[in-house]
Amino acid sequence: MYIRGKLYRGIVVALFIGLCTGVFGCGKEAASSVPLEQGEHIMYGSYQGEAIEWRVLDKKGDKVLLLSEYGLDIQPFDTSDVSRVLWKDSTMRKWLNNDFYDNAFSENEKKNIVLSYSKGFKKNNESVYVDLPEPYWHLERETEDKIFLLSYTELCEYLVKNTEVGYYAPDRAYNELLCYPTEYAKKYLKQVFEIDTCGWWLCNPEYDTGDGAAMQIEMISAYGQLEVEDKENGKNNAVRPAMWVTWQSDMQVIEE
Repeated sequence: MYIRGKLYRGIVVALFIGLCTGVFGCGKEAASSVPLEQGEHIMYGSYQGEAIEWRVLDKKGDKVLLLSEYGLDIQPFDTSDVSRVLWKDSTMRKWLNNDFYDNAFSENEKKNIVLSYSKGFKKNNESVYVDLPEPYWHLERETEDKIFLLSYTELCEYLVKNTEVGYYAPDRAYNELLCYPTEYAKKYLKQVFEIDTCGWWLCNPEYDTGDGAAMQIEMISAYGQLEVEDKENGKNNAVRPAMWVTWQSDMQVIEE
């Protein structure tokens, strides 16, 4: 995985993803030279006339993992005729790594975006069948991408840790998962209720247990709760891209 991205300071990015989440798989975690901490924000690139604000989720070596702070566009997860689609075959993946990538970043900015691979975090997953390690319920990307969507297990690792029970409880709503659309995204967002937040896509369907759940894609609702949605729904789910980027001292960091 790789990354980029209301007062500014400079930023960094580091790669070599250990904990089975990076391009090199499991291994000893490299010390990071990035002068940022999880939760800090940077500005990198622009989309539809608006500068993109990113939240720092992780750092490895000289690279940092970024997630867009806002929902940048309203897009369906997949528009193919296939009833069940995985991340690797989705039109969302193609759109992020082609249209979005080409339009959101300059040629110099693209040079800092790293091609990354992730198997997610098994410790945040659970078995579909009781007392068995595999298959796991929440599927991962397991593809090399420059721009991607977070998986469920990455969301648990980086955004929510339920201190009451020691893990993320998907039946609860979390303020940490609320997402607000940009002005551009608002123009295409269909809201059922009068709220300011919007739903946003995760990267995959759940494991297919035969009950049809895998026909839908995991997403976070406008209320901060894990749900599933039809893959063709392009009216009320926003796109929050993520990426690993190599740290550059002239990257603009937001001072709180």
